[in-house]
Amino acid sequence: MPLPAINRLPLRFERDRLTREGRSFHTRHFTLVTAPFDSPELKATASRFSILLSKKTARLAVDRNLIKRRTSAILAQILLSFPPADYLIIPKRSVLDTPLPELLSDLSTAIPKLR
Repeated sequence: MPLPAINRLPLRFERDRLTREGRSFHTRHFTLVTAPFDSPELKATASRFSILLSKKTARLAVDRNLIKRRTSAILAQILLSFPPADYLIIPKRSVLDTPLPELLSDLSTAIPKLR
């Protein structure tokens, strides 16, 4: 299930800002980069997410798409738990082989660090 449009971050335009201003947090299966909103009128809106996955992580497009779908499904379940900000989610290859409940708990453990 894809994220709602209001929760999607266009990485094409925001990647430089996220890497420059963002803070990184690592979990067993994910790396999260968070940065505050770039404009004041966005502060009242919902959190925005982008998933970044390279060919180095998963060589086959089928695997990359599966990792993105699994990550997106997990984000959709815990979307409201995230504080309002922009997030870059970088999944690791282990997302392919790990059950969804374990991935959900892994990503949930990073939320208190983000506040």
